[in-house]
Amino acid sequence: MRFCDQCGNMLIPKNGKLLCKACEEEFELDTSEDYKIKKSIKHDEKESAPIVVKESLKGDRISGDDRKAYEDLFDIADGDAY
Repeated sequence: MRFCDQCGNMLIPKNGKLLCKACEEEFELDTSEDYKIKKSIKHDEKESAPIVVKESLKGDRISGDDRKAYEDLFDIADGDAY
């Protein structure tokens, strides 16, 4: 890891060079092997989350009669409440 000679902030690799975000100074890389960007995330068993698979909602839709009864229960007039 390298730091800016002028302000001391950490240099970030960008477009094959090292860039200081504070003073926007660019520095050359010593070798291209100095910095490698890895985009991998390691997960352990404690971080796993359950996957919920639900079938289509098509069968769960309410009928017109049920909708009317619900609207009457709460006095919703012709869907103008939305």
